[in-house]
Amino acid sequence: MATIKWNNSLRLILSDVDETVADLYTAATPEICRELEKILEQGTVVFFITGQSIKSVQWRITDHVKSKLRKKVLVGHCSGAEVWGFDESGYVNAKPFYSLYENALTENQKKRWRDIVNQIIKEFKLQVYPATPLTEFKSKVGNNPLAIMLEDRGPQITLEVINGYDLTPEQEKALEISVPNTHGNLDLRVPIVERIDQLLQENNLPISPRLAGVFAIDLAIKGVSKTTAIKYILGNEEVLRAVGLAKERLKPDNIEVWGDKFSVIRGGTDRHMSEALPEKVRSITFREENPAEFLEGYNTVVWGGQKHLHEGLLEFLISR
Repeated sequence: MATIKWNNSLRLILSDVDETVADLYTAATPEICRELEKILEQGTVVFFITGQSIKSVQWRITDHVKSKLRKKVLVGHCSGAEVWGFDESGYVNAKPFYSLYENALTENQKKRWRDIVNQIIKEFKLQVYPATPLTEFKSKVGNNPLAIMLEDRGPQITLEVINGYDLTPEQEKALEISVPNTHGNLDLRVPIVERIDQLLQENNLPISPRLAGVFAIDLAIKGVSKTTAIKYILGNEEVLRAVGLAKERLKPDNIEVWGDKFSVIRGGTDRHMSEALPEKVRSITFREENPAEFLEGYNTVVWGGQKHLHEGLLEFLISR
């Protein structure tokens, strides 16, 4: 039985999207959206912080939430490069609360960044497919480790190395490159990230390649993370007032983090949400993770229900 109880003191929820609220590249279920509406109706703010784009969060989640409730929603997309809100009618604001993308790169640098991604694709002989639900992708490529999904989100470019993050020794030998054993896995992402980082440094581009989720590589603006977005919002009285919050009234017991990847050794970017907050704030992972891999001293707990990931979140919400 689940032992994690709902916190009735919540005023602000900081949540990942992929595999936490919705499955990869699919919309959140109607059941999840109805439960989120109940939370918003009670006055609690939901701040989605994701590597995905604002448009992805819209068609997958907020478009399915009553328009009058969206003013209680914030979206930090592309790993926190920008934070957006919604107006009284439920439309995305004309401008983000802040943007680090437009100011961080020149047009030439943006182009060179994309040239490097194309160079990597050729060097590693990667086979690129558009972002689709995993079942659809698998039906097209099977277990081919060189088949990836690529999505250019503007402030972030993501490569989903679906079949390459945990290679068998036979698969690794069949490749033309050597893949090191990293934390017990033959992870193709590791040499890709190393090569991308080399090229980015050679071109003096302020982009940081990082392992993300279970099988992704995120190329994001250097210095930007989920921590960046949260610290900006919590330190900005104007933004807090826009969603009905007051900084002086937000205590650790009023805040909670939802995610599915908090491991410090396996590319767990959700831990960066916890790092932006007092250690006492509760962070819940809806993946079956090893607590020994969590940030030391932080209140990170594993959901112990019958289901996990987005289905586990629904189970948690219904348990209220």
